[in-house]
Amino acid sequence: MNDQQLDQAINNLNRAIMPERDLWPAIAERLPQRQSAKLRLAVWASAASLLLAALIGWQLALLPTAAQRSAAMPTAELMLLQVYEQQKAQQLSQVATVAEGFDNWQQQLQIWDDAIGQVRRALQFYPDEPQLLAQLQSLYQQQLSYIQRATQQTHVTIG
Repeated sequence: MNDQQLDQAINNLNRAIMPERDLWPAIAERLPQRQSAKLRLAVWASAASLLLAALIGWQLALLPTAAQRSAAMPTAELMLLQVYEQQKAQQLSQVATVAEGFDNWQQQLQIWDDAIGQVRRALQFYPDEPQLLAQLQSLYQQQLSYIQRATQQTHVTIG
């Protein structure tokens, strides 16, 4: 039977028919039992909620803090930074002369440092974001490549 048929059947009922006896006392008799069952259910639900909150609190107390986790395991950004800074320092320590056409090499390095700083600031808001990490690595590689090109061609004394 669909809704339309049900509505039609209800409309066809005789409205003058009354129950043989008053049904309310039998209904009212059962209501307090239902309320006490609801109360028991509410008590059990409250107890379960408190237990769950206690378990979560206990787990949080046992878990290491974010600072402890970051100290124990370096982030991808930190690992990139360490490798990059070592390579950059090594390359710059070997610079005695700069190739022709690279007169503004320090300014170019500063531009890369500024771009790297912007990506690192974005990583503070989105740590371990793959696209930002890829961008950071690309900037590092570009800067190292530039230093290498600037120092591997025909050398001119810095001055």
